[in-house]
Amino acid sequence: MIQVNKIKHIIPFLFLLLTYCGPEAPISPEETISEKVIILKDPSINYHTTLKQLHLQVRVDGSASLREIAVFSHVFRPDLDSIWLSTQLFDHGEMGDQIAGDEYYGITLASPLPDTLMGNLVAYFWAKDNADIFSDTLSAFYSLTANKPPRILNVWAPDSISLPDYGQTDTLIVEVEVEDPDGLQDIVAVFFEVRSIDDTTQWNSSSSYILNDAGIGADKMSGDGIFSTFLVISWENRLADNIFRYFAVDHSDNYSPYFLDTITVYKDYIPEILNFIIASSSQITRPTPGSESDSLFFYIQVYDGNGIDDIQVVTLRRRNPNGTYFEQRHPPAYDDGLHQDFSAKDGWYTIASGFSPEDALGTYFYRSLVVDKLGNRVLSADSLQVTLVSE
Repeated sequence: MIQVNKIKHIIPFLFLLLTYCGPEAPISPEETISEKVIILKDPSINYHTTLKQLHLQVRVDGSASLREIAVFSHVFRPDLDSIWLSTQLFDHGEMGDQIAGDEYYGITLASPLPDTLMGNLVAYFWAKDNADIFSDTLSAFYSLTANKPPRILNVWAPDSISLPDYGQTDTLIVEVEVEDPDGLQDIVAVFFEVRSIDDTTQWNSSSSYILNDAGIGADKMSGDGIFSTFLVISWENRLADNIFRYFAVDHSDNYSPYFLDTITVYKDYIPEILNFIIASSSQITRPTPGSESDSLFFYIQVYDGNGIDDIQVVTLRRRNPNGTYFEQRHPPAYDDGLHQDFSAKDGWYTIASGFSPEDALGTYFYRSLVVDKLGNRVLSADSLQVTLVSE
């Protein structure tokens, strides 16, 4: 009985001894990973072509938020085999990181790239803590596309403007419509040049030859793609066809194709009839049916301050014996050195006239009529008389 009681008290003691001195309970693999491994998510890389800025961002999983974490990135360009730049990312709400402590590490860097560069920017992200435990490496891509040049769609400007009087100026508005595949914000400005009148291979430019879309000066509305400016015409401008070429420039220094437009500077000179004479008899016999009339040749000397090419019509206006009027359109007046004309482009016009068997007998009065391209009509002050008689 004594031995049984001893065993009865020893067994609980042995159990307690085994409990306090035995091996620790094992920890699951999941618990070990969650405490030690740094997990990165949502990597991204973006490039702002206008600002020439690179933005990098990656998220660090919240299970590591209580540890001291450092996040890094290497970026590769498509045209280089080596690292383009290496940087650290931050979660302090500065240097391009948006919100401090939100688990998103980011940075924005000034990183100019050629605008013609195409391909993928590649960024690799990784992190480590103060115990030198590293995360896996994640990658992100950004596709670069070459900046495209702007294009001029329309130019609105007067076709012509009258030369101001002595000592005066006149102002007109020019508007240019522009588009850019990369957005209107990519356009710096629109410029123009003027072709030299004396040397057509030379184009004249100036720092003041610029159009804006800022809603100032001649421009009506900012940012609508219509660039505008004032053009001032002085009394000292030459009478000529002024040829302008417009072009747009974007932030990548791309130039649009030229857009040509012409503004004619003219002076509304009224033509002058200097001489009006007849070079044939002032008495003509009416022709019989089937025969031709004797020809009348009139010579008209004309002057135009805009040049002889401004003359559009030179003709005769005839008053018939019954008081009606007739303007002769055929044959036309000639200043070509032919058709009884003595010299080409000398301002002397030759015009032939005659009668038909149906014309009434009596006295006919002729005046010369000149019309220029601006529609100015001038009649000679004096008339010439021709009398039609019977045989």
